[in-house]
Amino acid sequence: MTDSHNLSRRDFVKTAGTAAVGAAVLSDSSISVAAPAKRRYAIIGTGDRAVTMWGRPLVQNYPDLLEFVGLCDINPKRVEVARQMLGVSCPTFTDFDKMLDQAKPDLLMVTTVDGFHSNYIARGLDRGLDVMTEKPMVIDEKQCQAVLDAEKRNKKNIVVTFNYRYAPKHQKIKEVLLSGAIGKVVSVDFSWYLDVYHGADYFRRWHRLKSKGGSLWVHKATHHFDLINWWLDADPVEVSARAGLEIYGSNGKFRAPNCRTCPHTSECRFFYDMKKNDIRMQLYAKCEDADGYFRDGCVYREDCDIYDTMGAVVKYSNGTQMSYSLNAFMPFEGYRLAFNGELGRLEIRDYERQPWEVEKQSEIYLTKSFGQREKIEVPEIAAGHGGGDGRIRDLIFKKTDVPVYMRLPDSRAGALSCLTGIAARKSVELNRPVRISELVSLPPKT
Repeated sequence: MTDSHNLSRRDFVKTAGTAAVGAAVLSDSSISVAAPAKRRYAIIGTGDRAVTMWGRPLVQNYPDLLEFVGLCDINPKRVEVARQMLGVSCPTFTDFDKMLDQAKPDLLMVTTVDGFHSNYIARGLDRGLDVMTEKPMVIDEKQCQAVLDAEKRNKKNIVVTFNYRYAPKHQKIKEVLLSGAIGKVVSVDFSWYLDVYHGADYFRRWHRLKSKGGSLWVHKATHHFDLINWWLDADPVEVSARAGLEIYGSNGKFRAPNCRTCPHTSECRFFYDMKKNDIRMQLYAKCEDADGYFRDGCVYREDCDIYDTMGAVVKYSNGTQMSYSLNAFMPFEGYRLAFNGELGRLEIRDYERQPWEVEKQSEIYLTKSFGQREKIEVPEIAAGHGGGDGRIRDLIFKKTDVPVYMRLPDSRAGALSCLTGIAARKSVELNRPVRISELVSLPPKT
């Protein structure tokens, strides 16, 4: 970056200041107050995400700050397997209220199937707990209003764990925009590509059903919408969308309940050999007789009612307009993004997986109007989600100091990211633009 650009960024950071944002996590009884030496921590929903993101890393990295007091899942086998994987001695439960009564946690992590997040968030808040939740916070507008109301009546603060914000490359984008290098952002071009491995995987799982995940408009795109809301520091106002199911679901010529029992493995290009993944074999295959859930379900199951091809136009409160697309069957994974400003353009190309060599996974270019193109260097971090996983965990549990614009996402951020996807889904179903104000009554921006 040029010296002039560095100067503007330094001036901004000096003006914005830094704050121990991690110390403000959750509520009045959270980490920031005179809390016990160890927080009493419980998880509801003990699948892959709970174990690999909010389980094992916490056991390994924060033993002086957290005590695992309870794990809960509707599948009695899976919750016990998860406990063994974590190497903790806490009790396991299949009844949520029983866990709260007996384990007496003060911090709850919600990592269930998306469609049940709102239920456990509200019940946890009503029991006086501090609550964190995986994205998406909710999957429809009624759930959204219920969570916002529960938070308000309990005078608590939810944390929505948007780890993508904390990848250094995404922080760099935020800082360039804040520096004013391209002036007012007039429009955004954003295309996200899910490849034939990752994209197909959503159609193997419960995500294939709107009733469970709200569709990829909500489950996956909520990540992207949160980034845009945060980068622009603006609220979505109206969404117009189109979508279709073109590859998966009923488009298949053959199908079976799951890959391990399928007679068509030699001819199916989406065959997934879950036997090569020990964690999933333990968490899911070993436990599927208890609930009938197949982690390697057929991508061509005819009950699939979500979309694999999506496009939307989103209008924002600051006048910016975004063109967004998501395709879930691409030969490579990553995204293209551009901010078109009154003084220039900021372009980003990011590869998460591709069948060819790339010099750098992420490239960012700043082009000033009537000026030169400048490459902005960003660190290459191989850790989860571009380094975002570890940074958000440290912010939550170690109370690391960060600039105020890196504060933890709250329920309003969780709501707006979900509501963008919910509005897009409803726009497809109703064949008309949908305004966010039609859906919920949001708290004022602070």
